[in-house]
Amino acid sequence: MTYTIHTSVHSIEECKRAVEELHRKGYTKEQITLVTNNACQEAILENWDLRGADGAIFSSHSLLEKVNNLFNLKQYEYFQKKTGTFPNGMDFLADRIAAIESGSIVIITKEADE
Repeated sequence: MTYTIHTSVHSIEECKRAVEELHRKGYTKEQITLVTNNACQEAILENWDLRGADGAIFSSHSLLEKVNNLFNLKQYEYFQKKTGTFPNGMDFLADRIAAIESGSIVIITKEADE
């Protein structure tokens, strides 16, 4: 399996839309991992209802139902050291760490080998 950083988004609402788009393209829950900072992870885990930019309310739990993992950086590092799942260790996210620490959400996809 090959892992790819699919995109980086700046809000939970954008993340939800991006994950929904991945599902429309044929990705499964098991192929999608999110990495973000502690505050954003907590907001996703603890808030059932969030308000989108258009004022509409959506559930963060509808996002959780569509992803395999939701890691903060420390959890990602621990998981990586334990399993070696992602290529190049922490270097895999090296150019995204500052953005993650500032609240961005990185979406990693597991690509099927051809």
